[in-house]
Amino acid sequence: MKKKKNTTTNKTGNKRWRPPKTFVSKKPVIKRDKPGRPKKHEKIILPQIPEKKENKLKDFIIRTLFFISFLIFWFSVYVSQKNKSLAKEDQIDKSKEIITNNIQYEQPESPKETIKEENYVEIDERFSILQKIYNEIQSENFEELYKNIDNNLKQSSIFRTYFSNNRLQRFINNIEDKNINIELLKIEDEESKVSYRLSYFVKGTKFIEERETTFANRNNEQKIAKIMCVTKWCSTMPFFNPGKYF
Repeated sequence: MKKKKNTTTNKTGNKRWRPPKTFVSKKPVIKRDKPGRPKKHEKIILPQIPEKKENKLKDFIIRTLFFISFLIFWFSVYVSQKNKSLAKEDQIDKSKEIITNNIQYEQPESPKETIKEENYVEIDERFSILQKIYNEIQSENFEELYKNIDNNLKQSSIFRTYFSNNRLQRFINNIEDKNINIELLKIEDEESKVSYRLSYFVKGTKFIEERETTFANRNNEQKIAKIMCVTKWCSTMPFFNPGKYF
């Protein structure tokens, strides 16, 4: 057998001696708290980049604007609800007060002395119209009542409310004997105004209303253009407020 040649020589030999090469890995070195190769279940923690102060400031501004808009929204809802409630209260108060160009309530004035004789026929015509109107109410013939009312007054919302068929029917059904007494007080020829007094009983209690009615000449016919109740708190009496009594 042939002997293998000894290729290694000592430091004193002819060939130059070289130390053995070590293995150098080119993979990135991951620093770990614990030595050794990372296990499968362990996560590689990368270095975290610190948050910028600008991002925090933007988040703060966004949150602040959202909170302010939330407050403004609920405040607007509250104001709108409050305005609606105030509007309803005003509407109720206005319905109780019959103060318009057609129906008004004023303090009573002292009646004038006498009725002129030369205008007796004209006065009797106007007062007879009033008597006829309240007789129509007593007989529940409401359609005939409206024939003596001027169109401007007839089309007003307050007249249609307080002189509607339902209200008049409810009123006449609850007064005693369905009886309304009318008494002439005075006539004002310059304004074509007639003052009179109504009286009726409800559950044994007598109610008195003093009213003024203004007439207008329409095609040579006398039409009622304005009705005013001059008795204080007239709007709370059974004629205009039947729901309070029955």
